[in-house]
Amino acid sequence: MIINEDKTKYMIMTRRLINKQNLNIGQYTFEQLDNFIYLGVNINANNNMQNEINLRLAAANRSYFAMNKMFKSRLLSKESKVKLYTTYLRPVIMYGCEKWSTIKGDKGKLLRFERKILRRIYDPIRNPDNGEYEHRKNTDIEKLFNKPNIQSFLISKRLEWAAHVWRAKQDLINKVLTNNPSEKRPRGRPRQRWMDRIKNDLNRTARTVVMEEADNRNHWRSMLYRLMESFKNFAQNANE
Repeated sequence: MIINEDKTKYMIMTRRLINKQNLNIGQYTFEQLDNFIYLGVNINANNNMQNEINLRLAAANRSYFAMNKMFKSRLLSKESKVKLYTTYLRPVIMYGCEKWSTIKGDKGKLLRFERKILRRIYDPIRNPDNGEYEHRKNTDIEKLFNKPNIQSFLISKRLEWAAHVWRAKQDLINKVLTNNPSEKRPRGRPRQRWMDRIKNDLNRTARTVVMEEADNRNHWRSMLYRLMESFKNFAQNANE
C-alpha cells in the first residue's frame, strides 16, 4: 500500500494538554493538525463549535456583500429580498447547524447577523417629530419579518436531526449518543453537550425527551411546526 504523506494527516481530540508532534511510521511522516475542513465543516481538536460558527458567519457575510446591490435595489420588492435571505443566505450560515451545541453568545451572533440583513431589507423609518431617519427596533423587525427567526430555525433543524438519530436504533450514530463512557471525566466544569441543548429546547415547551415519538414522522413534523410558531418571540427575550 502506498500512502501520500502530503494528503494524509492526523488529529488527536482530547481535553488534556498534549505536545504537538508528527507521527513517524517507518519511512512515512504524518503531520498532526489542530483543525481541518471536512465536507465544508470545521473539525478541531477541542471539539469547539464556536470556531465553526465563526467560519459560517464569515462565509455568510461574504455572500451578503456579494449580493449587497440586490438588497439595496428599488426594483426588487421586500418580499423578494426576504426570499433571497431565507433561500440563499440563511442556508450558507446554517450549514451543518444540526450538530451545533450553541451557547448564549453564539445565539447573539446569529441574531445580530439576521437583524443586519432585515434592517437592510426593511429600510430605516422616518421619525415624524424631527424628520430624521432612524433604525427600526428589534421588535419592529420581528413583526415585519413575521417568520420564525434564525434561532427558531436552528432549534427545528437540531430537533429534526435528533429524531433521525433516535430512529436509527441499531446504527453507530445512535449508539454514540445513547451509550455512556466508562472512563472518568476530566476535572473542571463539563461542557455543554449537544443532548443538553436538545433537552433544553424541549423543556422550553414543557415537554420531555420521548425518543419513541420520533418513530412517527408525521407526529414529529407537526410538533416541530408548532415549536417553530412558539419560538417566534424567543429573540425578543434578552434573558433567555
